Amino acid sequence: MATVNRAFFSWSGPGSLPAGGSHGWWMVGFKYGDALSVTAHPVTGDPTALHRVLAVENIRIDGTPSGLTLRFTVRNVGGFSIPGYGVGISYISA
Repeated sequence: MATVNRAFFSWSGPGSLPAGGSHGWWMVGFKYGDALSVTAHPVTGDPTALHRVLAVENIRIDGTPSGLTLRFTVRNVGGFSIPGYGVGISYISA
């Protein structure tokens, strides 16, 4: 039977993630053949900063003799700075 796992990480300042800015992330703890997904969730609430938009880019798996590492980039593709965001990762193991 398959097992569904999830992880959630967050980032906040100092400062904000400017429009066009990006951060690199990584995660270990999954196995060969697991199905993975990654989403990024911007902090919202400022009525003057409509449409805070994040993209998850450059998703890749780095395989080494010691194991696998998920690597990806979160980029601010909107027009407003973002003071913080969360990253959700889910993976399904057989």
